Amino acid sequence: MLIALALVPVVLYLALVLSAWKASPWRRSRAGDPLEGMRQVRAAGLALALGFVVALPIEWIVRRSGASLGVDAKMQVTGAWASILTTLFIFAPLEEAGKLGAVLAVPPRIFKGAWEGVLVGAGVAAGFACLELGWFMRDAAHHSEEPVFLVARAVQATIARLFAGAIWGYAVGRARGRGRRFGRTATIAWILATLLRGLYDHLIFARGLAALLGSIPLFVGIVVVSYLAVRELGSQPVQRTRSPSGRPQPISAPPPSLRTVRDALRRAERPVMLRWIVLGAIVTVGVIVSAVAGAVVLGLRLGVDFSAVDEGEVAGAVPLALIGLGVLLAFPASGYLVARASGADSVLEAALSTGLAIAGTLVMLGLAAPVAVVFALAFAPIAFALACAGAWIGIGANG
Repeated sequence: MLIALALVPVVLYLALVLSAWKASPWRRSRAGDPLEGMRQVRAAGLALALGFVVALPIEWIVRRSGASLGVDAKMQVTGAWASILTTLFIFAPLEEAGKLGAVLAVPPRIFKGAWEGVLVGAGVAAGFACLELGWFMRDAAHHSEEPVFLVARAVQATIARLFAGAIWGYAVGRARGRGRRFGRTATIAWILATLLRGLYDHLIFARGLAALLGSIPLFVGIVVVSYLAVRELGSQPVQRTRSPSGRPQPISAPPPSLRTVRDALRRAERPVMLRWIVLGAIVTVGVIVSAVAGAVVLGLRLGVDFSAVDEGEVAGAVPLALIGLGVLLAFPASGYLVARASGADSVLEAALSTGLAIAGTLVMLGLAAPVAVVFALAFAPIAFALACAGAWIGIGANG
């Protein structure tokens, strides 16, 4: 029965294509061409087939590499440097390179823009994931893991693969639509998507429940960004207004979108205040320490045993969740404080100070325990977004 989960990628891919196609301006602009829908259906089918075909040799190479290195690509040791490095720099790049090669093998005439890149990139990823998950479920019969956890791993792995394929597929589609084979933006998108997917794989395929729970922040981030991207396909640009003095007005009311996020991170008229980036990083670290201390005190009052942290037990995940929640709540608070104190009219200073604080935290955690680095990286995108949200509110209060 579990082997049927290999069809999950196709189902999710079709849902993605249908929702994005309904919202996309490309559909409206080509409404007069009755053959366009059929061309896109053929492109989706070709992408699925190419992904499935290229998966066989790539997965064989991944498994042979894992066997020679002593690291199981689908059953890793959480936080072990060997597992982290091989996933980030061997397994994930090999798989994403194979998918990229399949996309570049698609005839150039199919790529008329970014939408076709998303269609083909996510399609190749879905076809690849079908064989990959089928292989994983066949091997899972030899393990004693509960079916519910296998299903959770399969669904999350599929979403991560479609998301990564759509990210660099979007960039490839834009480049091919402009007559270029592969641009700088596509290269950067491919590298970032590969690293993100490698980190996500290490969490969802690692041994222990805590690692699977640790993947939830990344999962939430992927779902939110995907939703905003699909909705933005049919939206209009949001213009930022200015006050009579020429100063940008504080960011307010419109519903959040990727465009408004880019606008908020854009540098304002005045230079970036470097002193507030450094001071903001110090403030962020201080608020994090205070939040962790508060979470520990609260946990002790509630009878939480912090010495029971064990990746394989649900009880051991409770103290981790409590501390993680405290840390996450620290970021919007610090972002708000930095924005209010600096009088900034964009979230750029708060965003940069948060990034600096996260980088410093990762260095310190790397000296302490590799497993802490993994969880910190998983929480970093959500923490960054929460800090920007706090700064957003602080800018409104400044106005």
